[in-house]
Amino acid sequence: MSGFLKFARANAEHEGHLGKLRGSLSIRKAQPGRVDGQYVNRPFGLLLSVLIFVASSYAADPGYVVHKRVAEVRLTLVATDTAGRPWPGLSASNLALSDEGQAIGEFQLRSANDLPLRIGIMLDLSDSTSQSWPAVRSALTESMTDLVRPGDEILMTSFSSKIQMQVSMARPQELVESLPASSGGLTALYDALYRTSEHPMFSDGGEPRRSAIIIFSDGEDTFSYRGLSDAVASAVRNGVAVYTISTHKPNVWRRGDGVLRHLASSTGGRDFVVKDHAALQAALQAIHDELRSSYLLYYSPVGAQSPGGFRRVEVLPAQNANLRLRTRMGYYPAP
Repeated sequence: MSGFLKFARANAEHEGHLGKLRGSLSIRKAQPGRVDGQYVNRPFGLLLSVLIFVASSYAADPGYVVHKRVAEVRLTLVATDTAGRPWPGLSASNLALSDEGQAIGEFQLRSANDLPLRIGIMLDLSDSTSQSWPAVRSALTESMTDLVRPGDEILMTSFSSKIQMQVSMARPQELVESLPASSGGLTALYDALYRTSEHPMFSDGGEPRRSAIIIFSDGEDTFSYRGLSDAVASAVRNGVAVYTISTHKPNVWRRGDGVLRHLASSTGGRDFVVKDHAALQAALQAIHDELRSSYLLYYSPVGAQSPGGFRRVEVLPAQNANLRLRTRMGYYPAP
């Protein structure tokens, strides 16, 4: 039966009950406002009676059931050995999982190799990265055709003091053809990451998938309205792993390197510092290998949850000391 017919039938039944209710009310003509010894306004008294009756009718009707949605937590998990090589054949028995410090005994694990990939490419075109842009452009042109498969989606965002261009596509050739030129200006990295993570492509449509953003930047934000914590929260909330690539000598620590490392470690990604074209290609290959060999871990949380409040998750090796695991630091319960 359609929702409209159910509503009509319920309404008719309530009208019948209401008629009986009106007939049973003893209201003296000389005292139009008196009901059960109390003087009240007649329209208000009648409305109050109807509301009480309808509420009790719905409460007693077993056909009306209130369903509480139980959120399922899904985490993309990267497993490697001590050398950073993908760990094949990972099973749930290899893992120990906790949610807000409470051990989770029941969870599922599956390979994510066959799941569609939603990948964002963020290109910092500000003044501070202008020298490295030609090498980045060349490496992207060579690597994206290997990373992207049919069914995957790409979102390219170029930015400096604001987002210059944001376009989604399904073929890596489109990315190569639309790569922009360096534009210069200040850097609004946090704003750009926040907006990219909130793009509809990364919204959870209920279907399992892997989501990642690769940021080419030096990590030095000079113009954002939002802060670093806002950018991290947006990526975590949308299940996006952030990978960062900065181009300079690896033995030199720069101010933005700490920012990029925090973005990566908080979201289950990885940060890279590369010095030349070969190292850049190696970093992109490592990201490719991780995205294609990751796992999907999912479970139903236990205990009381505060909608919107952050919950910390920890996944540790249960047996093998050579196993290294990486996932985002937690999640925000659905409202």
